[in-house]
Amino acid sequence: MTIEVTGKRLAAAGAALVAVVLAFAAAIARGTGAGPVNAPALVQTIVKEEDHVTPGELARRLIEKRTDYQLIDIREPWQFDDYHIPSAVNIPLSQLFEEAGLKKLSREKQIILYGLGAGHAAQAQLLLSLKGYKAYSLREGITAWWDEVMTPTSLHSETQSPAGYLQAKQLREHFLAPGGGATAMPASAPAETLPAPAAPSGAAPAKKLKLGRGCS
Repeated sequence: MTIEVTGKRLAAAGAALVAVVLAFAAAIARGTGAGPVNAPALVQTIVKEEDHVTPGELARRLIEKRTDYQLIDIREPWQFDDYHIPSAVNIPLSQLFEEAGLKKLSREKQIILYGLGAGHAAQAQLLLSLKGYKAYSLREGITAWWDEVMTPTSLHSETQSPAGYLQAKQLREHFLAPGGGATAMPASAPAETLPAPAAPSGAAPAKKLKLGRGCS
């Protein structure tokens, strides 16, 4: 027997899956003292893709020095130390829903979460929403931030056109400027101090260059 899979069936299956996830998450949220859960409203937020912000939107918020949100990095401390987005606060996912972690979050501000990719941040965003926080995730995480904001347009793997180049360059240069953001590309190895080349005879000793650390 051949089963025909139509777009409507796929959409219905997707909606059913979201409903199951929300029901499970709602039970968890109620068990932790959360208020009433408006599951249909959350489903619509997900369907309309209003549960996340893009790297470009976050970059503009940072440039505008907005104070109506908190940026939370849910990766491990060593990853945060290696490189993080400017103004981010590190609360590892394993600690986010503990009392000490939740006390760091404001119910008056938007909470923007990011990890390496989209998965864990999106899951944490949903659980925080069920607990009454105005939570969002960064689309595709810090990987997309580095690719879309920090990487020169001409180095993208796909074919690129000059459209949008100047705007992208302005964003990148803002965060690469002293005091603006990253000072070095993330290193795969732990941070270490490398000796500078020997100075010519009679010259002042050269300062050591510290690599592998991200923005502060």
